[in-house]
Amino acid sequence: MDIDTSRSMSSEAAEYLRHAKKCAEAAERTTDPEVREMLLKVVADLTAAALSAASSGSTPPKPDGPSRAA
Repeated sequence: MDIDTSRSMSSEAAEYLRHAKKCAEAAERTTDPEVREMLLKVVADLTAAALSAASSGSTPPKPDGPSRAA
């Protein structure tokens, strides 16, 4: 995944994109399809948050994390 964070954007949006890039790289490395699917969902959520932060200049609400079974 090639994400250019060098362009002018909020530091918050750039941070979201850095995390998205790390998750995408992890998704490429994993052999577990369920883990890959979860990571790619996180990538999509982080990318959406970055776009929202870049366009509004404000902090978007944090998405709910995956639920964990006890």
